[in-house]
Order: sequence, then structure tokens, then C-alpha cells
Amino acid sequence: MKKFAYILMTAAALTAFNACSDDALDRVNEDVNHPQDADAKFTFTDVCLASGFTVTGGDFNTYLGVAVEHWGGCHNQFYKADQRTGEWISSSCFNNTWIGIYKAIGDARKVIEKTEKGSGTVDDGNAALNAAAKILLAYNSAILTDLFGDTPYSQACNYDQYKTPALDKQEDIYKTVMKLLDEAIETLSTPGVSSNLGTGGNDLIYGGSSAKWLKFAYGLRARLTLQTILKAADQDMAYTQILSDIDASFTSASEQAQIAQYDGDSQINPLFGFTYSREAIAASESLFNKLNARNDPRMNMLYCWNWSPVITDPNDPDEGFEPLPCGKGVEVQWAYAENTFFYSVDSPTYLLSYAELQFMKAEVLARKGSYTDARAALKNGLAEAFKNVNAMVQSAQKFQDLYGYGVYGPFYDGEYLTDSDVDDYVTNVFDTVADDDLLAEIMVQKYLYFQNSNGGSVQAYNDVRRLRAEGNGAENYIVLENPKNAQGLFPLRCGYGSSDTTTNPNVKAAFGDGSYVFKENVWWAGGTR
Repeated sequence: MKKFAYILMTAAALTAFNACSDDALDRVNEDVNHPQDADAKFTFTDVCLASGFTVTGGDFNTYLGVAVEHWGGCHNQFYKADQRTGEWISSSCFNNTWIGIYKAIGDARKVIEKTEKGSGTVDDGNAALNAAAKILLAYNSAILTDLFGDTPYSQACNYDQYKTPALDKQEDIYKTVMKLLDEAIETLSTPGVSSNLGTGGNDLIYGGSSAKWLKFAYGLRARLTLQTILKAADQDMAYTQILSDIDASFTSASEQAQIAQYDGDSQINPLFGFTYSREAIAASESLFNKLNARNDPRMNMLYCWNWSPVITDPNDPDEGFEPLPCGKGVEVQWAYAENTFFYSVDSPTYLLSYAELQFMKAEVLARKGSYTDARAALKNGLAEAFKNVNAMVQSAQKFQDLYGYGVYGPFYDGEYLTDSDVDDYVTNVFDTVADDDLLAEIMVQKYLYFQNSNGGSVQAYNDVRRLRAEGNGAENYIVLENPKNAQGLFPLRCGYGSSDTTTNPNVKAAFGDGSYVFKENVWWAGGTR
């Protein structure tokens, strides 16, 4: 009897042991050290930061700055990008930012879900936060499809249901983007909606102000309506809507959408962080030539080191420094001139700026034949552009205080651009431009403004492609000088990331050998994908 009881006890113990072992195995892949969920306001913080630092200010901006010749590539991957020797058709080129932008999109969707009425979360029914998340979802979704064209979207970021998400057409993605903005504007314009998102300090862009998020939504809708103007059913009506949205948006730079948390020490501007650690880009001769042709006063503040017309040995520091001739330079570090703003250690990243809206307004007014008003908007944009140069130079001066390095150039004497400089520039440049040529100068000035530490190259790239599509290429106002472009090697889009070309057969098939990036325009620029 005792023996039988012992056997029963042993069996029970073994059964219990096996049960515990099964439970342990069930939990073996669980991450017990990190939270698996968070309130919407905390996830919203991540979306804000990713939208600025990763998406706008990261690799997209750095590579596309090479494409539009805001700077040239002088080392490693960026030299290859400048020379068009394969970097653009490599699926590894944009993989880090490909992952980052989908993470931002997925997180924005989570915030929207948690703030819907009836969600059952602590953020249930937070209409203001829901609208702000829709604005950031629209912002990141637009950049995603602007740069990649057709891409996984409606099924993306839902890996429980879709392991290999299908590609959506760019036209369909844009319909969703504009719907998101329309809904956000309607919500934030509704009487009774909270004037504050309820996020506390977790809103890194506007500190929770619903009114400022509404202004951002109007401005973003204006940008995207202009970007897709070639596909508008009624262009005159679209232009009227753009002007109305701009007037409802930012009234000054104090309202623009930006990430301004960089302190220059533990948190640094992404372009500064890249150039300081990599030294892979240099000042562009193409851009210098555009400034020089206009005797532009910004020219004396935008370059570090002395500019000299000839350099036979870039490794010889005794020869001085010159801007890099895009597509024709040699691979070498520390030889070519650099832009002062490479060292703007704490410059903010702009998602959408007041200056950009003023340049947009000037463009639309010029297209409508309202030249006097177009010139006024152009002057407003130019005034902000000059202030922006001052701010970037001041930030570069902080770099030498924080890091103990010297930055050389005329700005070192404390010479800053003033309102009178703006007036003189308008008189000497714009007042001599005929009305028929005003649109071209507006687009060049917008392009010059976008050469900054604030992430402007992404939108400049969109403008270049849009203008080339206008009138079958008749509006090629921003003349680029890289000789590889004439060989059909200007990148018309970015290539999909390797994390999906190696795991998703839909993306792999669309990527092919990557050469499509030089051959196929995106939908809004006249292409089909």
C-alpha cells in the first residue's frame, strides 16, 4: 500500500513538473523586461520624434541632398551615390529609414486605435489626440509613397494577419492620406473639441496645442495638393484650395511644425551627427554656382574654409579648399569645402515651415498671374530664409564651444544677414526679373532655402521631380550639374529596403535588380508606379 501511494505521489509530482515545464516553454519567447503596451500619449512621443529625426532628418535627407546637389558625396556610400556607381539600386541603401518610417506609421495607427471612441483604453474618445495622430500618419505616409511610389501600405504593420503585405498603388495611398487630413481638420475645427491633446510634455512638436496642430494640417494639405497638382481634376480649383489652406496655416515661424529638442550635447541635429561622425559629404559646386550667379549674400555665410577655383591634389591642404563638383569629384575626406550648417549642432528639424508655405504661396500666385502678390509672398519667404541662415551659423558657433573645434569662414566675424540685406537682394535680383520669368526664380529660391540643417532636401527632391513633370519637362528650373544625370542616372525614386526585398516576395518582385529607380517616375510625376 505504501509502495502504491509512493507511485501515485511520484506520478503527481511528475505531472506537475511537466505542466510547469510546458508553461515555461510557452513563455520562453516573451519579453518580460520591456512593456508590451503603453498609453497613447507615450507612443505619440515616439511618432513625433521619429517623424523628425529618423524620417525627415535621417538617411532620406542625406542621400537626397546628394541627388539634388545641396551637397556632394566625397566618401564611401555617399561618394558612390554621387558617382551613381550602384548605391541607389542597392536595397541596403535606404533599409534603415525604410524600417524607421514603417515603425512611425505603425505607431501612429496604434495611437489612432487607442483614441477612437469605444476603444476601452484610458485614451478612449480623445478626439484631439486622435486628430494629431492622423496628421502624423498622413505626414509619414506621404513621404513613404513620395519616395518609394507603390509600396506596402494598407496591409503593412499588421504582421499577425499579413506576413507578406501586398503593394498599394501610390494613387490609392494618397487618397487615404488626404482623407486622414480632411478628417483631422474636421475634428479639430469642431466646437467643443479640447484645445489640448492631453499629452503633457509628450507632444514634442506643439506641446499639446490643438490649434497649432490644426494649422499644421492645413499647411500639410496645401503641400500635398500642390505636389499632386498634375493629377488634379480641376487645377484652378486646386490652386484656390491651396491658397485657402495656406492662409489658414502658419502666420509666422513660431507656429511651424518642428522637432526642436536638440541640445547640442546628448541630443544632436541628425545632419550634424552624420557629418561629424562620417565626413562623407562636402559643399556642392552646383549650389555654389547658383548663389554666386546671384551675388547672394548668403554665400559668405554658408561655407567653411576658403574657396579657391582650382584644386589639383585634394589631399594637399596647402592648395586650400573648394566645393565638390558633383559627379566629377574624387573620393577624399577633409579636402573640399563644407557647408557651415553641417556643424549646426542644435538646429531643429522642420516637418513643415512657415518659409516653405510662403514659397508655395508665391508659386501658386505666379501660376495664376498674380505677380504683385507673388512677389510679396516671395519676399516673406526670403526673409525667413535669411533668418534661417543666421540661426544655422549661430548653431555652428555653438559647436565650437561644445566640442572645442574651430569653424572657419566670414561669419566668424559676427556678420549676420539683416532686413536691409533682404531689401537689397529683392531690388538687385527679383525686381529685375520679368513676370514671365518670376516662377523660375521662385522655384530656385525655394530650392536654395531648402539647403539647410533642417531636413529640407527631402522636399526639394519632390519639387525637382514635380517640376520636371510639368509641361513635359519645360519647367526644369532647378538646373543640376552632375553629368551622370544626362546619362539617365538621376534617381527618380528610392529603392525598397532589404528587410523586405529578402522576406516579402511582393516587394522582391517589384524591386527586381533595382534599376527601376532610374527609369520609372512615381505616379504624381507622370509614372505608373
